[in-house]
Amino acid sequence: MSLVNQKPIKSVKRSLLRKKRRKESWFKYLMSVSHLWLGLLSCVVVFIVCLSGSIYAFRQQIENFVNHDGAYIAPQTVPRIAIDQLLKKFENDHGPATSITVFSAPDRSVIISSFSRSDQGVAAYYDPYTGNALSTQNKACTAFFDFVLDLHRFLLMGKSGKLINGIAILIFVFMLLSGFVLWMPKKLKLLKKSLSVRWSARFYRINYDLHSVLGFYTLLLLFFMAVTGLYVSFHWVKNMLIIAMGGDSIVIAEDNHALKKDLADSFTDLLNDLTEDDKNAPGATPTLQSLVTQANTNFRNVGTMIIQLPDEQLKTVRITKMHNNNSLRFYVPDVIRFSASGQVRDVKPFSALPFYEQFKAIAKPLHTGEIMGLSSIIIYFIVSLIGCSLPVTGFIIWWKKLA
Repeated sequence: MSLVNQKPIKSVKRSLLRKKRRKESWFKYLMSVSHLWLGLLSCVVVFIVCLSGSIYAFRQQIENFVNHDGAYIAPQTVPRIAIDQLLKKFENDHGPATSITVFSAPDRSVIISSFSRSDQGVAAYYDPYTGNALSTQNKACTAFFDFVLDLHRFLLMGKSGKLINGIAILIFVFMLLSGFVLWMPKKLKLLKKSLSVRWSARFYRINYDLHSVLGFYTLLLLFFMAVTGLYVSFHWVKNMLIIAMGGDSIVIAEDNHALKKDLADSFTDLLNDLTEDDKNAPGATPTLQSLVTQANTNFRNVGTMIIQLPDEQLKTVRITKMHNNNSLRFYVPDVIRFSASGQVRDVKPFSALPFYEQFKAIAKPLHTGEIMGLSSIIIYFIVSLIGCSLPVTGFIIWWKKLA
């Protein structure tokens, strides 16, 4: 083999297996080498996940813009018509519905959807004052965000993509921690330099500063986003976090893929209880509007209401009402469930839930940034873009060492 062909190989080996510096601790040396190796291994997946996440963060705002003529209406002073009338119109046009979203804002229409896990379905907008059908949700926009979500969660590869994604995010968590170790200045007087970018320097120096400084400033939020993402990806992460917060184990047994016996028994009892109650329930079927009125009586806050309609297995109406009347201004859910006969099954105000149940209820909006509305979505968007830049600037740092 010629020397011309050997030189690039030697450069790569030298960059990947650099020698320990004289005054460098073994701990920091191992952190540095593993940071490089694992970064190169996961950089493409991390880039894709962060970029798709930053796009998906604005799904609701973009969908409202694309479907503006249906999503927004002229506010009126007349009373709103009953939800049942809107539902009947939807069912006549599109078949059985699965959910209804009622916004508290006077200029927002009601969304009725037939989307489910097994059916693509349709979402339609209705004027709550007149009952008129306005439009259906733009299918191209919906398909685009479904694609982005599939890319974000599964890398367009199904279960294998979900596993690869989860492993890459586990590596990313380590990258954040090891990056913090490498960022820490040796002396306190050097801290100021470690917190700023020297814009007057050359390109590679600016690139290095952007990698380390932006990584430091976004460390906590990127770490939080990664951990909440792992909560969705891995049962063992979900189980570990719930147990750490004081809850019971919910993990699925790896040996037989069965739920723990006590959980399975309680679930079976619940189904039997619901079935028996509904069979024995006297009287006519209650109107949906009467259930909405009961929900508003229990939860007097003003907020968006999401109504999950009964299906063939569970004849239960679940109403979730969002509110942010709390110290952190979080959009948190209060939940009430009704049997088919209109009897209140249970009432679960968010404030009364144990801590681990509260976390379970808001894990998704915590991960996406929707938890505090548009302001937190914008913050998450910026942080996600910075997370997207870290693999790029990190790769450039390594590439410079090859020269």
